[in-house]
Amino acid sequence: MNEHDAKPPDDKDITIRVNTRPHKVPGPDISFDKVLRLANIDITGQDPNLFDVEWHHGNDAGTVKPGQRAPVRNGMRFDAGKSNRS
Repeated sequence: MNEHDAKPPDDKDITIRVNTRPHKVPGPDISFDKVLRLANIDITGQDPNLFDVEWHHGNDAGTVKPGQRAPVRNGMRFDAGKSNRS
């Protein structure tokens, strides 16, 4: 098996936007931590529950919590940042 065989054949790079900036990511999903890294947010030594990740695609929307993954689709938008909750 060579490095090109490491991904399943139906697994392609998908273009998403994180805090308005485009990124190409491998599918089929993305982790909470990866979205924060793409947003240039370093949570090292911080409680991950202090951060929010929301996604939007067409009329669909949702959130990704620490330890969770979200399926990705071309054109999906992610908003990541510090939570407004106190």
